[in-house]
Amino acid sequence: MKKLLLTVAVLAIPFTANAGFDEKVAASFSAKYEVCALKLKDSNPIMAIKLKAKANEISRDKLGGGGYIKAFKKAKKKAWLLNKKQCRKFANRI
Repeated sequence: MKKLLLTVAVLAIPFTANAGFDEKVAASFSAKYEVCALKLKDSNPIMAIKLKAKANEISRDKLGGGGYIKAFKKAKKKAWLLNKKQCRKFANRI
């Protein structure tokens, strides 16, 4: 009886993946690069291509974890607050 209750309790808990520190940092940078690529695509398309390529590279490396996607969505909402000057700084660092 105890084994049955334990099994039911374990199955009732929803499985959620939490992002670790490295996944959160990677998601933050990837989101910033992707948003900045969109902001700079009209004024400087070469920088935008570099930023988008770097964002894709980071995403490919960290996509295995389930928490990465959740952290990426959260970071992308914050990344829209960056202005074009900050985006150019990101592009020049790459």
